[in-house]
Amino acid sequence: MKKIRIIALISALFMFACGYNFLNAQGEKLSGGAKDQKIVNVVVASKNIPPYTTLTSDMFTVKQTVANAFLTDYYSSVSDVAGGISATTLFSGEVVTTTRVTKDKNAVGLSAQLENGKRAITVEVDTEQGVANNLKIGNYVDVVYTSQVPSTEVNGIPMTAGLYLSGIYAAGKPDNSQDVGEMIGQYYAVIALQKIKVVALNSSTSDVATEAAPEYSSVTLEVTPAEAAKIALLNDNGGKIQLVLRPMEDDGTVTEPRDTVLK
Repeated sequence: MKKIRIIALISALFMFACGYNFLNAQGEKLSGGAKDQKIVNVVVASKNIPPYTTLTSDMFTVKQTVANAFLTDYYSSVSDVAGGISATTLFSGEVVTTTRVTKDKNAVGLSAQLENGKRAITVEVDTEQGVANNLKIGNYVDVVYTSQVPSTEVNGIPMTAGLYLSGIYAAGKPDNSQDVGEMIGQYYAVIALQKIKVVALNSSTSDVATEAAPEYSSVTLEVTPAEAAKIALLNDNGGKIQLVLRPMEDDGTVTEPRDTVLK
């Protein structure tokens, strides 16, 4: 009986020693692994950011975290994110990855390409109105409006555009307009808007180099809200809008009194 107790005690001591050595080895392994773990800097959203927002440095912060297999395609510097656009909602505290941010404005639509305070409005054009398919995105145009004065007669004689405009606005007014002749013709033209940027042709917002000019039936212009209202009125007023292409380096505007084509 005494012998059995001694054998049991020895077995228990042996098992305790084995268990102790195993746990000690595992502890050393974990301790060594912790020392080997890589700490990385990651960019984190400091607030909720809606989609299609132009990103600025104050929207983010940098924190340190342990790298792992699930942490990929992250940004490590705020400067790499600033200037991009959020492709989806970025939530506060979220690690920002390359799949959530884009530098390509075309990828998130026209609204991301418009200047602050500007609007986009589309006009339908034919070959003549659209400068024979020679417009490119980024070009600047003037908007010319042609219309007919109301049918008014004086002593049975139709009122001409020249006399009508002089009676309404005064001689030489409105600026930048033309009539056929002071005493003939009921049509007039006026440069309604100047230096207007082309931002889309049909639904395309980016030019692709081609040998032949692409055909388009609509032109989208970048305008102020007031200019958008003016174009909407011109579109709905029974006249005709014609776009006039400007030279690339021409930044000037004209202000001239009304003139007559046939003098």
